[in-house]
Amino acid sequence: MIEILLIEDDPDIADNLQEYLGNASDGMWRIHISDNGTDGLELATQTLYSLILLDIGLPGKDGFEICKSLRRRGIQTPVIFVTARYSEEDILKGYEYGGDDYIVKPFSMAQLSAKIKVFLKRYGENRPVSVTYLDLNADRKERKLYVKNSEVILAPREFDVLLYLMEHPERLISKEELLARVWGPESDALPRNLDNPIKNIRKAIDASEAGIVTHRGYGYRLETRND
Repeated sequence: MIEILLIEDDPDIADNLQEYLGNASDGMWRIHISDNGTDGLELATQTLYSLILLDIGLPGKDGFEICKSLRRRGIQTPVIFVTARYSEEDILKGYEYGGDDYIVKPFSMAQLSAKIKVFLKRYGENRPVSVTYLDLNADRKERKLYVKNSEVILAPREFDVLLYLMEHPERLISKEELLARVWGPESDALPRNLDNPIKNIRKAIDASEAGIVTHRGYGYRLETRND
């Protein structure tokens, strides 16, 4: 089941999209709806969705604020703006704040469905929910980390840093690659921004068989801890 978040305050549009996209995917896409920006942002940060469909004119927080906040937190879930705002200024702002595509209402449902399929294929709709390395287990959907089957708490960005290292175990990963993948390619974050997350991750996984090795001046490698 592919989980998609729709943040849309017009109930008719939300219901029509939920029904059409569910049918277009033969029930393989589950559309979760939030009708305001505040709750939508909370849902988007707590759950790892495969895609987010985002209106701009929302109560609470507008779509620009939501997308910008997600990217600042290192959440790189693809975002398609679906909005009635059609000015060039708004479209450019949507991309500037981290949106991946921009569709103006009224729009073709079939075209939106086709775009979603492209994004899911590009970003991997079949990624496993769980990633395991030695005695570490990360649950993408719930955004939880387990060490020897016991849950440990990480901040959202710390979780994303460790998840990326777990996806590429025993490979030396540069700080620049980590920053681009977790903070986003347009972020102005510096290599030193990794210092505290790496420090906190090490504390959290201290009991694990896995450890993070620093290669000074370059980056990090997740590997079996030396005895």
